[in-house]
Amino acid sequence: MSSHLRFGDQSATWVGVPGYQPPLSGAEAVLPSLTLLPLLNAVIDELQGNIKAPRPLILSTALAAISVAVQGLIDVQKPTGQVVPVSLMLLIIADSGERKSATEKILMNSIRDFQEQQSVQYQKLFRAWDVERSIWESKKKAILRCVTKNVEKGLPSDDEVLRMHEHEMAKPERPKEFKFLYEDATSEAFFYGMYQNLRTAGLISSEGGGVLSGRAFNDLSKQNAIWSGDSITVDRKTSDCFELKDGRLTVSIMVQGAGFKDYMVRRGELARGSGLFARFLVCEPQSTQGIRMENNITRSWEHRDKYNQRMTEVLQQNLGLLEEPDRERKVVKFTAEACERGIQIANTIEVEIRKGGRLHGAGDHASKLFENIARVAAVLHYFEGLDGDISLDTLNIAINLCKWYSDEFVRIFVPSPQDESDAVELMEWLRGRSYGGQRYVLKNHVLQYGPNKIRKKSRLDLALECLCSHRMISLCGLGAKVFIDLKPGLPPEPQFMHGDFIYEYSGSVI
Repeated sequence: MSSHLRFGDQSATWVGVPGYQPPLSGAEAVLPSLTLLPLLNAVIDELQGNIKAPRPLILSTALAAISVAVQGLIDVQKPTGQVVPVSLMLLIIADSGERKSATEKILMNSIRDFQEQQSVQYQKLFRAWDVERSIWESKKKAILRCVTKNVEKGLPSDDEVLRMHEHEMAKPERPKEFKFLYEDATSEAFFYGMYQNLRTAGLISSEGGGVLSGRAFNDLSKQNAIWSGDSITVDRKTSDCFELKDGRLTVSIMVQGAGFKDYMVRRGELARGSGLFARFLVCEPQSTQGIRMENNITRSWEHRDKYNQRMTEVLQQNLGLLEEPDRERKVVKFTAEACERGIQIANTIEVEIRKGGRLHGAGDHASKLFENIARVAAVLHYFEGLDGDISLDTLNIAINLCKWYSDEFVRIFVPSPQDESDAVELMEWLRGRSYGGQRYVLKNHVLQYGPNKIRKKSRLDLALECLCSHRMISLCGLGAKVFIDLKPGLPPEPQFMHGDFIYEYSGSVI
């Protein structure tokens, strides 16, 4: 029996992490505490209070923005010793009206402002370069004309050839643009932009249906390679091919449920099979629409301003990457106790891939989960300006967050077996009786009046077995009749007792 049934199951292998809160049921899951990260926690609280978007949507957008800002500056050394990028990929499924654009605008604003400021400087440099290039082209044509005349007269052109070599060495170098953010472009143009300008970038969209179906997201193998920090070679029909080395890419896609389903129908199997979605932190937050009540309290944005100030500080550290693209990044490491805890979690994840484990059927996701934990820990550590190596506290926060995202991945991408999905539907139906004060439900009553698909004895028996194994119910007998007890573990109700006729049902359900 798979253990990822959504009844608030608490895996003992994860519960020991301070601050861990097990999922309730799907979108009702509560994000772990971020109180030990005062800067990030404060801005998320402030945005949640002011714009009332779902908290996971705000957090995911903040992680994307921070990843864009720091990925070119640091790498992280996992407890196993491997050094990897810190770039994150995030997928947020949220329908229209969840204030995706408002959230993205606020949290990405510092990046866009900084990029715009640098663009003003770039335009000045570009215009100067364009003039120098035009002059250079004119001189080149003049030298070539001399060569042509010499050829026509049968004269040697040694001096002109030397001048041409010297002229080529003096060719003005095109200035590089400080361009961080991309939205819609061909895969070729997108990667060429990183090759020609800044090697660190973000593919960001609050309307991700266009990105998913667009041209920049079609080359899955290159998306996988750049996440891992591998080089990318792009062959072009109309111009020379190029190789992007040591690039860093953050991806953040917010997409409506319908758009996501459409993509999964068209390309989902390929994207999942390629391992692309395994690299994503995914979520489908519970909607806040209908409960976003306004008040007359003046809104404060002090924490947003502090967040923007810190983002600008980090962004300024990226300026040197234009002049020194091969500059070594700082390698962020874990403390000894954090390494010990990290190895423990890595082993826990491995065990959960087994049949019956929480991650059974999600081996692709599991293979990238611990690396995502390390990346999130490094990103949070650097952004918060914490000293030294990554502490156990910061690692635990990353573990809790990635466990939450992992539960979301399983819920979204790993369908439950039939008996488990039947059990979920049956439990919802039984809870309706429990809310009305009923404790005992006759099994035959379920066969007659329960959910349609569970009115077959074979399917009902499997669903009951599943609920019993999770201690959601118990079964008891009265004569030849079998009853479902909705309050297992409690003494039988007096009015239900008739001598020794009621007993705990010990036989097989089937």
